[in-house]
Amino acid sequence: MHHYSIRLFTIVATILCFSNHVSFAQLREVTEQEIAKIREALPDKAPTKPKQPRKVLLFSKTAGFRHSSISVGVKSLTMLGEKTGAFTATHTEDESIFEPERLKEFDLVIMVNTTGEIFKSKGEGSAEREARLKKSLVDFLKSGKGIAGTHSATDTYKNWKEYNDMMGGAFVSHPWHMDVPVRILDANHPLTKVFGGKGFTIKDEIYQFRNDTANPKDRRMLLSLKSTWDGTKKGNRKDNFYPISWISKYGDGRTFYCSLGHREEIYWNPMVLEHYLAGFQYAMGDLAADATPIEVDVSTD
Repeated sequence: MHHYSIRLFTIVATILCFSNHVSFAQLREVTEQEIAKIREALPDKAPTKPKQPRKVLLFSKTAGFRHSSISVGVKSLTMLGEKTGAFTATHTEDESIFEPERLKEFDLVIMVNTTGEIFKSKGEGSAEREARLKKSLVDFLKSGKGIAGTHSATDTYKNWKEYNDMMGGAFVSHPWHMDVPVRILDANHPLTKVFGGKGFTIKDEIYQFRNDTANPKDRRMLLSLKSTWDGTKKGNRKDNFYPISWISKYGDGRTFYCSLGHREEIYWNPMVLEHYLAGFQYAMGDLAADATPIEVDVSTD
């Protein structure tokens, strides 16, 4: 009888855990070797000093495809804030953190490879709850806070227009998972300073975005695939433009997105981490940067 009670308790506890935090069970422990690579890649300091102590929410819940790089990404971004003093990070996959009273304590939300409809739940009142959490996120950004996203943050709520406008793009496909040439669209911009005005080659899964999103006329584009690269023929976007990184304003708030982040090693790439950090500091309002859209000529590099 004693063994039966213990077994029953274990089963009930497991069910409760999975019902409340399904994707927690999918997080893995980051290895010491990975931590060492991240530590080696971290910048010594932030692009600018924070105006005040900053709190960042790292949210990585998935309701669709689950990237294996999430655990490394969360660890890397946490260490990035700690090492540079730019922010203190809190990580969760519990969407209740987006309740207005809880969300307001943060300066920035970073969607770390989220996918799908991440505010949905089951049970009575679930639709009303989802609507409340959506409104909370929009209000948070409009009030002057920041939102950022890595990689599949654009494979999240693809049919929620406000979210697409905030994040800047809606994922369609990934024609490239290979070494790709990256074009610097504004060499003098504070967020691209780390690249020294030179394009570079990187291996990752590169996204193609829905035609009505990720447009140069709507936001300040920073990085894209090299326009004259023959490999762009794999894409079928109408404007033949395949952006990778951008910033924008939304209400009184600021947004930053970079599609790099499918592969684990992206999170210990020194240039990418510096680019991320500059983007995060822009989104928090610490780093001054022009978000005015610029014309992009896709016929040349």
